Amino acid sequence: MGTGNRYIAAALAVGLTAGVAAAAGPFGALAGLDRGRWQFGMIGGGMGRVACVPDPLRLIQFNHPGPPCAHFTIQDAPDHVTVQYNCGPRGYGKTTITVQDPGQIRLDTQGISPEGRPFDASYDGRFAGPCAPPPPPPR
Repeated sequence: MGTGNRYIAAALAVGLTAGVAAAAGPFGALAGLDRGRWQFGMIGGGMGRVACVPDPLRLIQFNHPGPPCAHFTIQDAPDHVTVQYNCGPRGYGKTTITVQDPGQIRLDTQGISPEGRPFDASYDGRFAGPCAPPPPPPR
């Protein structure tokens, strides 16, 4: 095979590999997480919280609910993901989610809250079942 053909073959291999990665989607570690109600306990004591998690990608902005912010992926591995994000005037953060199994994670997050306060916390997250149904409409 000539030198030019080797470069073409290498370019095609890289292109096909990139296509497979794009088809799998970002944050493969989060893809298998259970969707529903999760309980989060702060490691080292402190308050816990319960959250309905219909989409595990929302966990990246654990302390920034609301619309998605601009994300920069630092690491995307099969068992964990680290993402830095910027919400403009609503603050910013960096979150690492380590998946232990589909119903258990460790979530480490730090940054500046929407209220302008710094945060730095680690949580154990455990799947707790389906989200509560919405309340009935008023009569």
